[in-house]
Amino acid sequence: MNKLAAFILFFFFGWVAMVFAQVANFEGTWKLNRAKSEGLTGGLGSADLLLEVAQTPKELTVDQKTRIRGKVQPSQPLTYRLDGKESSAEVSRPLAGTMELEAKVLSKGKTLELKSTISGDDQGKPVTIITKEYWELVDGGKGLKIQRIRESAGKSQQWTLFFEKQ
Repeated sequence: MNKLAAFILFFFFGWVAMVFAQVANFEGTWKLNRAKSEGLTGGLGSADLLLEVAQTPKELTVDQKTRIRGKVQPSQPLTYRLDGKESSAEVSRPLAGTMELEAKVLSKGKTLELKSTISGDDQGKPVTIITKEYWELVDGGKGLKIQRIRESAGKSQQWTLFFEKQ
């Protein structure tokens, strides 16, 4: 009986440590460095991107400010829960509808996976867009490297975005 209790306690505390692993602090304002980024094409190739990130032990809120050819694009903050539970947001881009948001802490808190999924109608056809981002602080916390992968209609796009803390 004691071995079973010890096993249960060991499993429970391991699970608690995993769920509440300390996440790197991504809070701040981050500006895209296009010269260090890869895969930027189309409007994104000449866009100015600014990430405004707020973080608490329970949530990460990201507001991506985009300017393309001098024109500010609409933005909307997205809030991810850091406890492993999903959250959602009503959005108008990339599709209008409810976007499901999920965050996972990886690499003992050094990497954060942010996943967003939205399904909707695009020109009369049903479509689902899944975006995964892998966030990692670099250069002693002065830089933010984001691997972004977007999948939709059997196509996959990948970018490496490098941001500098402002």
